[in-house]
Amino acid sequence: MDSLQDRYLSSYPILTRLGRTGPDGIPVPHPMLSAIAPDLWRMIGEACFGVIWNRPGLTIEQRSMATISVIAALRRDDNLKGHIESGLDVGFSPSQIVEIILQTFFYVGAPIGTTALDIANRVFEERNLAVDPIQVFDPREDPEELLRRGRAKREEVLGVLPASNGIAVDEDWDRYLLEYLWGSVWTRPGLDLQSRMICTLSVLPLVATNRSLRDHVRGALRIGMEEEQINELFFHLTFYTGESIARHARVIAREVFARREPSSE
Repeated sequence: MDSLQDRYLSSYPILTRLGRTGPDGIPVPHPMLSAIAPDLWRMIGEACFGVIWNRPGLTIEQRSMATISVIAALRRDDNLKGHIESGLDVGFSPSQIVEIILQTFFYVGAPIGTTALDIANRVFEERNLAVDPIQVFDPREDPEELLRRGRAKREEVLGVLPASNGIAVDEDWDRYLLEYLWGSVWTRPGLDLQSRMICTLSVLPLVATNRSLRDHVRGALRIGMEEEQINELFFHLTFYTGESIARHARVIAREVFARREPSSE
């Protein structure tokens, strides 16, 4: 078994990939934490970057996009800047960072999404990075085509829609989400389908009902994610959402896994 010092030192390569070490490869200290809570600073290096970020099951890129998503949803604006910088350092383009934030827009709400985009834009400006925005929305498109595309994508990810309850406002609501969440967001280029699901599952434990979280865990399996990846994602969130929220998501996922149809292969 690795010693605690081994765990701590194993954070160095991760922090280097995330742009958080100096020229000597040593982590850049956090002035406030180093001064008044050095044990916590050490624990962050060891327990977060030395243990969680080093685990198999998710790539460092997947962990980065999950972290950007959840930090944005939590409105931890001071931390978000650093994680956007780290996202760029692990290889995301500015337009991909925008897509990560845009993916969660309808789940966390417009004010949180636009605030996160403003922070991202400031990072891009500080680094003199030009953004080549992915612009595919066509206002001339027939709304029926947008609805058709959204329904198809929603059914690809979550399965067949439940039958309408005949209540007008609910039917309008369903159409609105099919057009804009599923037809306009989930169908965008820039991120693959599993990446969009990782971003979504990273924020749903904070904002979703058990039913919605359950549906999306089932959807993650439907689009080819493995149980190990989903488990790892919720494990990863522990350091950012706190233990209780992350563990609750894991409980929901375990219920979905237990009810999964056995493979016929």
